[in-house]
Amino acid sequence: MNQKTLKITYGAMIVALFGVLLLINRQTGGMFHGILMFLLPIPMVAYGARYGGKAGLAAWAASMFISILVSTPTTAINAACQSFVGMVLGTCIYHKKDMTKTLFLVMLLCTIAELLDIVIVAAISGQSLSMYVTEMQIAMNETMEMMTKVTGSNSQTEQQIAVMKSMMSDDFVARMFLITTALTGAMQGFVVYEISLLILRRLHIAVPKPKPVVEYTPPFWTAYLGIFAFGLYNYSFVKPFENEFVQSIAQVAGIVGTLYLMCFGVIAISLLIRVYITRAKALIVILSILAFLMMPQINTILGIFYISGQLHTFLLNKLNGTR
Repeated sequence: MNQKTLKITYGAMIVALFGVLLLINRQTGGMFHGILMFLLPIPMVAYGARYGGKAGLAAWAASMFISILVSTPTTAINAACQSFVGMVLGTCIYHKKDMTKTLFLVMLLCTIAELLDIVIVAAISGQSLSMYVTEMQIAMNETMEMMTKVTGSNSQTEQQIAVMKSMMSDDFVARMFLITTALTGAMQGFVVYEISLLILRRLHIAVPKPKPVVEYTPPFWTAYLGIFAFGLYNYSFVKPFENEFVQSIAQVAGIVGTLYLMCFGVIAISLLIRVYITRAKALIVILSILAFLMMPQINTILGIFYISGQLHTFLLNKLNGTR
């Protein structure tokens, strides 16, 4: 079998596997939807890593057509996004791109896919972000009422619940909803990346060796782009846009930019801990996660200086000098 025929046959097999996964998801009533979102990019990763982006684009278009035929519109949109992520990851591996950059790219694409999925699905179904927020507030209020019934009603419990309800404003819940969705997308990108590399090695496909994340230097101009996105995110809450779709896009872009800065802020904090506190890996991970959760503003500021300034070089020099 010549290479052209093999490429077409392999692509047809990949698209068929993609369609089977979607068909299983639909026939089981979406029971395995959460697991399949991690598996859907992998067929396209294998194809892109073997044949590159041009052939991968044709296979992605075919997989998108299959998803329309065998799944619901909302699932088809999500599946198309996941398949695109797989194609990009496979293409980067085919061209032997830097694997650290590839990891960040995959996490970024999965984050954007998760956030855009909410916006597009909401537009198709006629819903909006405010409706999601209202549903979450209702669910939280019902949970608090159940807690009151279980623990018993007393003045202290009622006061605590009143404080919690006062915190659950529309803006607060909307922020938490978007941040949680974005974090879910980033974690999904990391898992997809790791699973894909594991499977590719099992298939004996050459995968470039990744270098440590701390050695990656992002483009300095992305810091200013992140600052703009951070400002757009806060502006969209202080003074919402009249158009609901524009408002959703502004918040999506803002969340992505803010998380970008915070991720590099966490890397900066991990380096600071290694240089000035301890080299114990477990402790570094725990302290970095706590810093991410408890000091988002400091993370963002450190991320700006890490990307645009000399903080990254300074910390690496200190780290190398203390070895």
